[in-house]
Amino acid sequence: MTRSGIAADVRRRAAALADRLRESGDIADPTWRRVFARVPRHLFVPHYARYEHAPDGVRYTLISGDDPGQREQWLDGVYSDETLITQVRGVPVEVALANGSRSGAWTSSSTAPGLMARLLESLNVADSMTVLEVGTGTGYNAALLSERLGSGNVTSVDIDEQLVDGARERLAGLGHRPTLAVADGREGLPANAPYDRVIGTCAFPNVPPAWIEQTRPGGLILANVAGGLGGAMVLVQVGEDGTASGRYLPRWAGFMPARSAKPTAEPHYPEAEVIRGTELAPAVLDDPAFAFLAQLQLGDASPYWATHEDGFQLYGLAASDGSWAEVHPADDHGRRRVEQGGPRPLWDLVEAAHQSWEDFGRPDWSSFGLTARAGAQRVWLSTRSGISWALPE
Repeated sequence: MTRSGIAADVRRRAAALADRLRESGDIADPTWRRVFARVPRHLFVPHYARYEHAPDGVRYTLISGDDPGQREQWLDGVYSDETLITQVRGVPVEVALANGSRSGAWTSSSTAPGLMARLLESLNVADSMTVLEVGTGTGYNAALLSERLGSGNVTSVDIDEQLVDGARERLAGLGHRPTLAVADGREGLPANAPYDRVIGTCAFPNVPPAWIEQTRPGGLILANVAGGLGGAMVLVQVGEDGTASGRYLPRWAGFMPARSAKPTAEPHYPEAEVIRGTELAPAVLDDPAFAFLAQLQLGDASPYWATHEDGFQLYGLAASDGSWAEVHPADDHGRRRVEQGGPRPLWDLVEAAHQSWEDFGRPDWSSFGLTARAGAQRVWLSTRSGISWALPE
């Protein structure tokens, strides 16, 4: 295919993607439809990884635009409404997978365009507004914002210098030169503040106070407030008094946890102090509606799977204060053995959260809102004066 033919092909693909997002309801604003049609996603995702679950964990296979034999597959994936893995264990996929497939956790991706379209529309941006994006990644979202608002109104930060450098080069190739910086996203970027809008594409345990401080009164912040068990996207508006308040978005969305520049100490997990039974299965935490409420009760606890010395799988929870719990498989009567230790009985908290969820009528995240003021953030059910839970600082 000639160079002009290739250019026409990717323009057609980008326009077709934008049309599919409009037809699916992910794009309602014609302006955003034009933006998605104009921004070539393939320039920001020259390589990505497919994955599959294997006995030794998730395994990846490289799909590269540099491989003529994979070009059609690569373009089909890039111009699909899929999240594409671009980094494994902090290493670009084209390097990490150069010698074949491997396992490990992915650490960066290009978010599904449909999800980004919904989130960008929820920001309700207007011409000349300034936006801070936390989580530069490939730079694709910064390109969409630059196309919509002009790159002079866009600031994007990421903790990963390699990602920022790559995004800067790709954006410049399209003529976009937003402010890009290597920074811990929790701190925003005060040099370009105040902002009219802030959007985070990584998860935090609360709305970072620096974002609130750097947002103009009346401005909006869209954040993924989440922990190891659950969470959702919340849209808050900053008031004249510096208080930010709003509700969680109706459609669920989530991102990878933010990486921090601050090292954390390894917690110590004591021996089991309580051994008892439970009829509540760990599978209840697979429901994102219940997991959202459980997260509020359990704070920074995160799940894990372990293999017992007898060969069966245990479901576990562990928290930074040394609290832990492990749930054994069910016996013939549906009863499970629970072992837990540390300062908080984590499985007791899960059971209490489940009872509360039932008592409340099984609400999902959209029934909740969040209010953040200096030194305190709370998630509330139904109204700001309703029952509420404190978020970690």
